[in-house]
This record gives sequence, C-alpha cells and structure tokens, in this order.
Amino acid sequence: MFFIPTKDGKEYRLEGRLIGHKNAINCLTISSNGSLLASGGSDGMRIWDLKRRLQLPSPRQNMGLQNPVDPVTCACWITRQEATRETLCYGTGLGFIGIWQQQGEGIEDFDTKVSRRIGTGKEIMCITYDHAGDDTRIATGTRDKRVQVWSFDFKGPLIPIFSIELNIFGMYDGEVHALRGTDGVIIATNNAGPLIGHASVDNAQTLFLIDNVMNGFSLHRLDDAVCIRSYNTNPVKTFPKQVVFGEKTDMVVGGSDAGVIYVFDKNEGTLKQVLKHADKARVQTVTTYDGTYHSIIVGATSQNDAEPVISIWSRQRDNLETARPLGKALKNFVRGIVQLAIAMALLAYVSHVCVTMNTSISFESLGNIWRNLARPREPMNDDIRAWVEQYIEHRGEISNENKIRTGRGKTGTSPNTEMEHGESQAVILLGI
Repeated sequence: MFFIPTKDGKEYRLEGRLIGHKNAINCLTISSNGSLLASGGSDGMRIWDLKRRLQLPSPRQNMGLQNPVDPVTCACWITRQEATRETLCYGTGLGFIGIWQQQGEGIEDFDTKVSRRIGTGKEIMCITYDHAGDDTRIATGTRDKRVQVWSFDFKGPLIPIFSIELNIFGMYDGEVHALRGTDGVIIATNNAGPLIGHASVDNAQTLFLIDNVMNGFSLHRLDDAVCIRSYNTNPVKTFPKQVVFGEKTDMVVGGSDAGVIYVFDKNEGTLKQVLKHADKARVQTVTTYDGTYHSIIVGATSQNDAEPVISIWSRQRDNLETARPLGKALKNFVRGIVQLAIAMALLAYVSHVCVTMNTSISFESLGNIWRNLARPREPMNDDIRAWVEQYIEHRGEISNENKIRTGRGKTGTSPNTEMEHGESQAVILLGI
C-alpha cells in the first residue's frame, strides 16, 4: 500500500481526506489490490487513485445513468483473483445497473461494459457477487423486495438466472433468508432480531454482522442467525448505518449518527478506538481493506447538509507479521553476498594458477559451474562430479586448441596425454 508506516502501530491514524463529491456519499468500496477507491452518492459514481489521492476521469454513460436526480446507492468491485484489470459494478436509485471495466495499461482507462435498467426500475439497495469456476454471478436486491441474480462473463451483457420476491435481511422484520443459487428457492429462514439496518457476511461465510438500529451492532451465526455478541454504540437517532468486518474479521467497524466510526474487537466485544470523521455529520458509509502491511478504514459523510468528505485511516500490522518478509529478504541477501565472495575467491585463485602455469582460463566453464553453485539447495556428490567432468571436458578442448595454435605440443604426445594432465589439474582446483 501507499501509506507510510506510523511509529505507533496499535491505533489507526488519519492519513488523508478526499474532497470532490457535492452531496451525500452512499457507498464505498476498495479494489482487490488496494489501489482504487470507488465512491457513489447523490452526484454519481467516482473512482479515486489512492496512491495519488486524485479523482480519475469517469467513462461515458448513457442518459439514464447521468440523471442528476438518480443517486448511486451501492457498489462493489467484482474483479477475479487472477485478473489484472479491475471491474466495478454499481446500482442506482432508479434501478439502473452499471459496470465499468479497466482497459489498457493505465489505471485511468475505464470503459462502460453494462448500462441498463433492471426489474421494475425500483431502487437497487444492495449488490454483491460470487465467482464459481469460470462463472461470475451478480446479485441485486431492490426496494420492491426482489432479489435478482445475473451471470456476467466480463465481455457481454448480463444474463438473468432467476428473480424472486421476498424480504432478505428485512429492515422491519429481521428475517434472514438463505437461497439456492441456481433457482432462488428458499433453503432456510431465520430471525436475527427486530430490525436490520445493514448486514455484512465474513469471508468464511459462517458469521454475519448487522446494524440492529436500536443500540448498535451485533454478531450472528449464519446458519441459524443466533446472536453471539453485541457492540453497543448508544445511537441518538435510529438511522441505518453500515457495519463491516476489518483486519481479516478480527475487528468490527461501523458508522454512527455523531460523526465518528467505532472500531470493536470482534471476539472480546470491547471498544478499541473511536475515529473522528466530522463534528456532527452522520457517517453511515464505511468500508475496510487489508493490505500486506496495513489495514485501512474509510468513512464518508452521508447527509446533504454537511461537507461531503471521505476520510482514510490506516494501522500498521503487528511486527511479527511484517518481520517475516524482511527477515527472508535479509537472509537471501546475505546468502547472495557469501556466494559472490566465494565466486570471486575461486576466480582469483584460478586466474593465479593459470598465470603461473602459463595457460588460458575459460570463463565460460567457470560461469556454468557458478550457475550450479548458485542454486538454493546444497550440492550433492553427483552435482560435484558432474561439474568436475564438465570442467575437465572443456579444459581438454582448450588445451588442444592451445597446442595447435602455438605449436608447442611435444612430438609423439597424443591428445589423451594432454587430457589426463588437464584432468588432474581440474580436480585439484575444484577440490580447494
């Protein structure tokens, strides 16, 4: 990541703010490699380069997605693990779904792949995806209590798989439904409580978090919706707030109606830190990202009568996690220095011997031997024997060439006699 490590890695530190939206920000999502942030709100969809903290140009859109009264309500990156190009999917208040895909080498090159209205045109309240083999499926939930699932191959249009009407993560009844992915048949229904303002499932798909609207957040088992732990924030007003997992599901991160973001320890239930975003503005929009060395929290202003700002915090990982790559790199560096010193000593010795005996040196054969010596594993007897034979053969050829070229060969001396002399000399050199 682009963030500079802080001296104290125990707490999150404010790294910067992004300003560009004109109205409330409804959704945030960070790309799989942590380089891009997408934010959607009442004034449309935006993509930010997190390294430079700059807003990137948006691709051309149809008139429906350019409607100034149609807010972006939800978004997610649907990039495959092995893909090098990022793909962004989002939904709007008038039921439009848009998909932007990165083109070319530059991160600024995005093209509109999909732009269409789905269902009855009701607000798309949530959107997510899943990869199953070569098939990528996108699921949407709309205000008319309808769940729709689509197939997307990153090249063509959306292909509908099924559509079903129900209350999933219902705000007013607390019901949680499990659907079969092929046809939408309800497999199970459980109740997580009286109200659900927002829900988030962990990567292992065994737990989920909800904003219970009444007193804060709560953690539930996914198979039966039983509450495991609660995280009290004492909200003043009953606004729905996003709540997500952080630091590889070790933390619970959620918004508030008081301008702050709460960070809880998931297992202990204790409040670890309160991040101040603004004095009074609602922070209903949050997201997290786990990089190699840092964990990131991003929050945004969610009301029109306050300055629409995006805040970014980071925390350095524990020293044990960051020391391993450094230790491995240092070990490899020291090994390389030792190997180089051995090679230089060997080369100097061979050069000295060759000068003393008034013969030539083959750097090509020494190079072949060094390439074998540079292998990470320890050399075996068979390896040493092969290197000796290789060097003997090459020295023999050089001796014959020198004999013919200089005319210093003895009368009646066969090539085999010269080879035998070269063999004993090579064995002595490699055995030092």
